[in-house]
Amino acid sequence: MKGKILVTIQFTCLVLLMIVTNWLVLPWWSFLLLGISGFLAFWSMAVMKLGNFNIVPYPVVNGNLVTLGPYSVIRHPMYTSIFIFAIALLSGQFDFRKLIISLVLVAGLILKMIYEEGLLCSHFPDYKAYMRKTKRVVPFIW
Repeated sequence: MKGKILVTIQFTCLVLLMIVTNWLVLPWWSFLLLGISGFLAFWSMAVMKLGNFNIVPYPVVNGNLVTLGPYSVIRHPMYTSIFIFAIALLSGQFDFRKLIISLVLVAGLILKMIYEEGLLCSHFPDYKAYMRKTKRVVPFIW
């Protein structure tokens, strides 16, 4: 149930960010960031493969621990792509509604990552070693 609530918060915030954005006046670099976000998301899903991918933070029963592609550097590239998406919309057209929505999104994603990592440690015996070799969201930093 906790995972579904966190996913609901995540998607609600993303939809709200898209609704309050005036897409016609975003600067070019916002679209560049959106492209980077989309590329990272699709690359992550391609490496993960459909049978291993789950929108809720629960590990897939017969899933594999993926450590290739973007997962070789960061454990949560899909979350990174969401952070980049939010940064593109917030910085390209700042307003306080977007700031509040983005802060709720970031808090929800951090809680979701922590929750998911606990589940992944229980599900995959090698996950703790993988955690020591990679960063969570930002390569070489965090």
